[in-house]
Amino acid sequence: MRRGVATIAVLVALAVSIGILLAPVPNVEGISAVSFFSGLLLGWARGGLVGGTAMLLLSLLNPLGPAPPPVLASQIAGMAVMGAAGCLLRSGQGFRTGFRVLAMAAGAVLTFCYDAVTNYGVAVSIGKWRDPLVVMFAGVPFAAIHVATNAMIFGAVAVLVANKRWAIGDRISRGSPPRP
Repeated sequence: MRRGVATIAVLVALAVSIGILLAPVPNVEGISAVSFFSGLLLGWARGGLVGGTAMLLLSLLNPLGPAPPPVLASQIAGMAVMGAAGCLLRSGQGFRTGFRVLAMAAGAVLTFCYDAVTNYGVAVSIGKWRDPLVVMFAGVPFAAIHVATNAMIFGAVAVLVANKRWAIGDRISRGSPPRP
């Protein structure tokens, strides 16, 4: 049990650290990839926990202050789904080229969904919950950059994870120590 908590804590810290490091670069982030691949390595529940917790901490540590409650709730929910969805690619890992393409597609689709949910959270927070399309369409150029960069990041991380997954992933998910 303690090993599982430590693994989750390390992955949350990694996600938050990457989030802070990439904060100055608009629409480029790595927290989604860390969350998603946590779900792949640890299963849907722990992946969702990594994603949601990392997003909560990243928002609370934001030097501009935390996001308004509707935005924060949508960010946490969206990133928890991103983390949980990682487990869906567990069966596709045997084909490294195919796995990379699947990871890139998952990154693009999940990022699009995340942006839609968080843009709706913005609409709610500014009182446009009855007519959110104006806010949603205003976010399209930013979402396009976010979707494209996340697809590339997921593809790059997929190669690293696929090469190491068989060596450590099953042991981590079972709570046994990795081989040296």
